[in-house]
Order: sequence, then C-alpha cells, then structure tokens
Amino acid sequence: MIFIPIDIVNIILVYVSELNNYIIITQYHSTTNKEYYKINFYSDLLWNIKSTIIMKKLYPFYIIYFCKKYDIDLYKYVKAYYDEQLRKKIIK
Repeated sequence: MIFIPIDIVNIILVYVSELNNYIIITQYHSTTNKEYYKINFYSDLLWNIKSTIIMKKLYPFYIIYFCKKYDIDLYKYVKAYYDEQLRKKIIK
C-alpha cells in the first residue's frame, strides 16, 4: 500500500478543483486529518454571479422587462461585458 502525504493530496485537490471550475475546494488538515473546505474565488460560476449582481444593480427592473418584451438580448451582452470588467479588475 502506498501512502501519499496530505500536503501532496491537498495540492492535487486544489489543482483538480481549479481545473474543473469547482466553487468548493476540499482540503485535509495535516495533523487531525479532518476535511475542511475553501472557496475557489476564481471559479467561472462565481464570476457569473458577480457580474449578474452588478448588472441587476445598475440596470433597473423596468429596463430588463422592456428588453425581454421586445426580444432584446441585453442580459447576454451586458453580463458578458461586466464579467470581462471584473476579470480585468477594473470594477470591484
């Protein structure tokens, strides 16, 4: 049986989580061997949530309703714009 040190297991878990865009990264404590979790702030899903929140804050409900009524895809383009701005760290 091969035993891998917990530090190496943690590095592998972080790598796999970032590669697969998981929001939650599983880790293990080296002395107690208990499982704990970290948030992957660079996950694509979190970027989408942040850009959606900014868009909802800046564009009132009636503008979004107007665009849906006349089949204007404001949500798709504006959310992509704010997602790009967040990734470049222009807005926080």
